[in-house]
Amino acid sequence: MNHAPILPQTAPTWRDTLAPAAAPRPRNRTGRRRLVVTALRHWVGVGLAVACLIFGYIAWRAWNYNPAALAAPAPSAPLREIVVRGDGALGRAWVERTLGVRPGVELMSLDLEALRDRLLQSGQVKVAVVARRFPDVLSVTLEERSPVLRVRAQGADGVDRHLFVARDGFVFVGEGYEDSLVQGLPWLAGVTLARDLSGRGFALVPGMDSVSDLLGTVRASAPSLAKDFQIVSLGRYARDGVILVRTSEVSEIVFGTRDDFYRQIARLDYILDEIRARPAATPVRSINLAIGGRQVPVAFEAPVKEPARSGAAAPARPARPAAAPATAAPATPTFFRI
Repeated sequence: MNHAPILPQTAPTWRDTLAPAAAPRPRNRTGRRRLVVTALRHWVGVGLAVACLIFGYIAWRAWNYNPAALAAPAPSAPLREIVVRGDGALGRAWVERTLGVRPGVELMSLDLEALRDRLLQSGQVKVAVVARRFPDVLSVTLEERSPVLRVRAQGADGVDRHLFVARDGFVFVGEGYEDSLVQGLPWLAGVTLARDLSGRGFALVPGMDSVSDLLGTVRASAPSLAKDFQIVSLGRYARDGVILVRTSEVSEIVFGTRDDFYRQIARLDYILDEIRARPAATPVRSINLAIGGRQVPVAFEAPVKEPARSGAAAPARPARPAAAPATAAPATPTFFRI
């Protein structure tokens, strides 16, 4: 009996192991249709998922930045009232004048973003929130900048104006402030106001945060001394890190920004009390509080000697030329131990 030869079985190679199993291709029309429908379902699902993500992001932005856009459509009603809330000197009259909204305008026709930009143009308003309160009320909430110093500068039209400087260094034209508040603000010196990139306003004044801390500390700890602050200079702020102050008693008080203001003001108050207690009042030229330590340099103006009065006639002196400038007497340095 003849037997067929038995071939040896070969083990599968790595090519056979890694080769993916090829999907059988449909050979009839029904199979091909089923394949097309499966592909369509897959891509339709992917498209719906992407659309949900996009619309969800749009709804999230609208909820955070413009909640009124998500409100249900309401019948448009004419504007009846503008409600104003703020933390400063600006009131409803200023808001109505600045917005320029016509009486009886439809509430839904108002461009809230444009109205907000009008409120921010003055610079006195730091944050403005404008919203609709259905059916017929426009709500305005203001957060104002507080004036720290005052300064006179020339506007874009060439006219000198009385301006104010806030804690963040913003220069603005203030409105609605009482005269007592304005007169109590020191003048700014030692800086040159520069135009910003737009050309309509001024660039920020550096160092105003330190000035605000100094003035706030002196008003809280020594109110009588704070009322005597006349001029605050930032001429040496960038170079030496000091703030110069002029009062009616002292021509120049040097405050250091690297030391605690409360300690410096306490030393200043002590020194002024000692000077006032002296029998002969000598004008003080400078008090340097920026050095620190227990010794504070104080410079006094040298007393001017009066000509001797006697019966004998003094010898004639040549007259000083009229064009020669008068020189100030040298200051007398001393130290106060705290």
